[in-house]
Amino acid sequence: YLEVVRDSLATVSEDCNTQIKEAHRELDMLLLHQIGWRTITTEFRLCTPLDARIADDVSNMFSLLAENIEDVVQYNKDNRAFEGVKGTNITIDTICGIMMNEDEEPIDRYADVNSMILDVYGKPCLEHTYHAMIEELQATSWENNESVGGRAWMYQTCTEYGFYQSSDSENQPFGDKFPIEFFIKQCEDIYGPKFNLSLLEAGVKRTNTIFGGRDLKVTRVVFPNGSIDPWHALGITSDISNDATAIYINGTAHCANEYPDSPDDPSQLTAAREEVYQLITQWLNEE
Repeated sequence: YLEVVRDSLATVSEDCNTQIKEAHRELDMLLLHQIGWRTITTEFRLCTPLDARIADDVSNMFSLLAENIEDVVQYNKDNRAFEGVKGTNITIDTICGIMMNEDEEPIDRYADVNSMILDVYGKPCLEHTYHAMIEELQATSWENNESVGGRAWMYQTCTEYGFYQSSDSENQPFGDKFPIEFFIKQCEDIYGPKFNLSLLEAGVKRTNTIFGGRDLKVTRVVFPNGSIDPWHALGITSDISNDATAIYINGTAHCANEYPDSPDDPSQLTAAREEVYQLITQWLNEE
């Protein structure tokens, strides 16, 4: 996932990735002493003081800071404003514009990105503690609207496919503080001890058995994917057969073809929508 985020940021400039990587190096240095912890708490507007002795809090903070950029990349320029989604005007260009601003140190620019996201969503501070995150995702009341979707989504990842936004790959600029083990631990802490690696591996195997994995045997299916969307790493991006067609849309993000038309749509997105329409029309007429 983060490798595609890296590649997507590089469509603006590779220097964008370089500056994010440098910001993480500076964060790592600040983690070494308590004065640094206080600096991080202030700069990144943490709701409570950072205690870097609590490894899960550190991992969660780094994951959240990366998520600021992940979300922008995933939905980059998607026409979602009609849904009332906040921050649709924040794009990869916005993020990289901040990160490549040489008037500040990279860590300060990274903090600026965090502040921008907090402000857009009306949050006074970043709740970075692992305990708070787990507690929110453990809530099962319908009144807890913020966690309803997140809890269901997390359950799917823990039981069906486990494609996490982890920092295991060296080919990404977000450091190494939130590896796959951090996410598997969340599964156990949210849903119970049986939701461990063994259950996840069995769930992934079951999902691939039911749905075919990458060895799909299907007809009359079209697979659109956007090059910017980090999820395309799991997608079908080349044709399986004449009637199982992949449409790889350069420069578009997550589900871009499913959103309403916009005058700002790139030509390749318009063409992709038309191709989907023509294929489905053709298949319906064959009946």
